Amino acid sequence: MIKLISKIFDWCELYWDSKQNSRNLSYILVTVFIVTLLIGAGNHFALFKSFYLLSQINYNDAIEFSFNFLLFFEMIGLVFAIPQSIASSIAKQFQIMSLIFLRTSFEELSNLSLNSQFHEQITIISRMAVDASAALIIFLLTLWFYSLQKHRQITDETEKTRFINLKKIIATGVLIGLFISVLLDIIKYLDTGFFHPSYPLFYLILIFADMLLMLAAFRYVIHYPSIFRYSAFVLITIFIRIALLAPVYYNVIIGIGTVLFGIGVAYIHNLFFEGRLKHLNKANA
Repeated sequence: MIKLISKIFDWCELYWDSKQNSRNLSYILVTVFIVTLLIGAGNHFALFKSFYLLSQINYNDAIEFSFNFLLFFEMIGLVFAIPQSIASSIAKQFQIMSLIFLRTSFEELSNLSLNSQFHEQITIISRMAVDASAALIIFLLTLWFYSLQKHRQITDETEKTRFINLKKIIATGVLIGLFISVLLDIIKYLDTGFFHPSYPLFYLILIFADMLLMLAAFRYVIHYPSIFRYSAFVLITIFIRIALLAPVYYNVIIGIGTVLFGIGVAYIHNLFFEGRLKHLNKANA
């Protein structure tokens, strides 16, 4: 059963990373943007007033809907990053968080009015600027986080294969949870006419998945630096969820602070291994 799930996961990952899938995803994003834009234009002339859900769509929703699809695709990519390494998974979470900040900045466009004075909209503009700046800073810090990653072999090949298969099973569970959360969002949208993606729910699923990975890793990882790193990365997922739930300005502070914490963990983890290696070299000299 484990081998079967692992093979199915590998096949899905191979397709997801293929050029054909990248083209298909691009077609979907462009189609969503154009269709939503046309519906919004139609609503300007009251063409869809008889259709409740369609009548709620405006021009700005073209950006929001496209971003929602993009984030959904990025979340799927995050699931496939889980078996690779926990560092790759965390880096992907940072990327998604930066995109969510960008999406939030775009959302403020719907509150802007071309007929109002600048000073009357300074609060909206400042929110847009803060979220956009946070996205840019996290984008830069994520590059720094990537540069600190040094993959090390800490188990033999047999144990490594078993651990990877276990991570694939957990990732499959996260993927199922992602689709369920999206389905619930769609049902809620059909019922209320308002679409609000449940990113915190997805990150809640990730927290439990990371906890399970951390506990399972104790079977394969016995080095203190690696145990601390796994535990700290679980905390990072928790802080990201808090950032997504926090009000404006606080979310930026928590989000940027979380990435800096991740960078600190990666940097100190490297120092531990470099110091340990020097100690072993001196002992063997």
